Amino acid sequence: MERLMPIQHGCSEAYQEKVHQAWKRFIEGKPVPPNVVPDHVLKGWEISRKNGVDAVNPQVPPILDKREIALLRAQYQDLLEATDPILNMLAISIRDTEYIATFSVASGHVLAVVGDDNLLNHSKRQHNVIGANRSISVMGTTALTLSIIERRPIQIIGHEHYNRFEHDWKCFAAPVFNENDAPIASLTISSHISSKDIHTIMLAKSCADCISIRIREKALMRNQKRLNALLQLVHNSLPEAVLAIQSDGLISHANNKAVEHILGGEVPFDGLSIDKIFGRADLPRILTLLRKGISETARLSVATPKGKKSCFCHFEPILVDNRKPSGATLSISLENKVISIANQVGGNYATFTFESIKGKSPALRKQIDLAKRAAQVNSRVLLVGESGTGKELFAQAIHNAGPLQTGPFVAVSCAAIPRGLIESELFGYADGAFTGARKGGMVGKIELANGGTLFLDEINSLPLDMQGKLLRALQQMEVVRIGADRPTSVNVRIIAATNRKLIEDVRRGAFREDLYFRLNVVEVTIPPLRERMEDISLLAVLFFKRQAAKMNRPAPKVFPAVLEAMQRYPWPGNVRELENVCERALLMGQDEEEITLEHLPLEISSQEAAQTAPAEEFERKVDTVYRELIRTTLSDCSGNLSRAADKLGIARSTLYRRMRNLGVEK
Repeated sequence: MERLMPIQHGCSEAYQEKVHQAWKRFIEGKPVPPNVVPDHVLKGWEISRKNGVDAVNPQVPPILDKREIALLRAQYQDLLEATDPILNMLAISIRDTEYIATFSVASGHVLAVVGDDNLLNHSKRQHNVIGANRSISVMGTTALTLSIIERRPIQIIGHEHYNRFEHDWKCFAAPVFNENDAPIASLTISSHISSKDIHTIMLAKSCADCISIRIREKALMRNQKRLNALLQLVHNSLPEAVLAIQSDGLISHANNKAVEHILGGEVPFDGLSIDKIFGRADLPRILTLLRKGISETARLSVATPKGKKSCFCHFEPILVDNRKPSGATLSISLENKVISIANQVGGNYATFTFESIKGKSPALRKQIDLAKRAAQVNSRVLLVGESGTGKELFAQAIHNAGPLQTGPFVAVSCAAIPRGLIESELFGYADGAFTGARKGGMVGKIELANGGTLFLDEINSLPLDMQGKLLRALQQMEVVRIGADRPTSVNVRIIAATNRKLIEDVRRGAFREDLYFRLNVVEVTIPPLRERMEDISLLAVLFFKRQAAKMNRPAPKVFPAVLEAMQRYPWPGNVRELENVCERALLMGQDEEEITLEHLPLEISSQEAAQTAPAEEFERKVDTVYRELIRTTLSDCSGNLSRAADKLGIARSTLYRRMRNLGVEK
């Protein structure tokens, strides 16, 4: 049997470059050199090409509607019942680790997606949602379908994917077998290719194996209701302490970590009460959760052999065939361990890059070029721009293009934090620092950003006394928690943002001059939307397409008069307001295929905002808007005239004639 390539080697730049060159040769119809690409990957490419999958353009899979999803879930009810407990524990295990888990049936249809919230949002934009058909005939080579075909765990990393829009992902899949040893589903654990490994292939295989065994046991012993030795084995493979608790509060099962770290090695534990774990104040609430079968996650104080610890506790009800609660599984994660994992894996996640910033106006491109230059080194950047111009978008792009891009991106809104809490939020505090302080203390945002970027939004709202403390921290590159006597060194890039001219606050004495110059090494001024009118049509079309995709509907046709009205409006809320208006217009015209003036807010579509210009001037502006719309559509369709004409709702000959009349080159 072909052995899996080590993950670290599979992610190496040298290996990925070789595979990339082989991929280019393959999609060009040229022979692939031997021993460059693993056999199962090359087999997947051949199947993808045979099924006509496009290797260079985004693939949008068919997605089942609600009724079809309900039918699919009913068809696989037994499979889901066997899978849900494993997925629940897996979701806890990979929470805040920049990994997601996707469970799909052999046909390629997705039944469940769980994991890191930031990566889930990113994954949704690539149509990895419940009901999507992500089979090899639709999406090309994936770990999901290859694990079914090969009947074994599979890893597909970077350029091993057939479609280039999947080249930033690494995926690890293991098949699930039924009682007849036929592969019926696959569990895939995925992340960005730059994410650190968490023994992913073994975790996927362990969970998939456990699901398979549960299916077989359910087929052989459908009347057995209690958790068995297999579930205990799964519990022991998890990094959290996991217990099974009956409705009366008695412990019936516990994994090794729970026995060692929570119960203090006390065996036999069967029949112990949870009052040995939780304080009296929390017991009534917990017993209510157990009796009513409520799923809940809470931060609770847990008694351990080493004293009380602040923990995240997740209660998931255990339901028998009659759907009545029969207790719950309890997963316990130490709070400081959760923070440690978040720091190791990357902490907060920065999604956007400079490619995410759309616009062609000279004023915007100039600031993007300046931000790119600043990103290459660790210079501090001050972002200046009105509300809604995209300051955090710039901050994330700078982070992802800089030397600390693999570290966390921690965003703090200085205006949103109450004045009395801002010091503890930024610097953290030690155990017992003040009355009501959390047991064990708390890590501040600056420490959380260690090795990455701290984004201080609305820096002008920072109180003067805190400005002095922040200045000292930036000068020394170290922080002292409240109540602590020892500093902690940090390596943090600072990006600050403001919606006003800080130099005027400096002159008024509302902002420290020394902090201003400490932050303002490079000042990037983001122009408001009213000063980049040439970008309005481009952004509007982009937002309409993006929102339509989220609503699972085709991109609408946009009347030129709509774009004309938008260009006349001053957009006080800038890009954020434009995006909201586009979403509102789609909702207003939910049952229609076209966006007209009546779908816009009155202040934009009113006579004053869309006043008719003289015929010659109006025709000139309409030509300008239509020229830009054609160029944008052609770009989206990679120059394919037939697809562009279809998107515009006109004949191919009409599109060709209008391109000639408007001077648009293919």
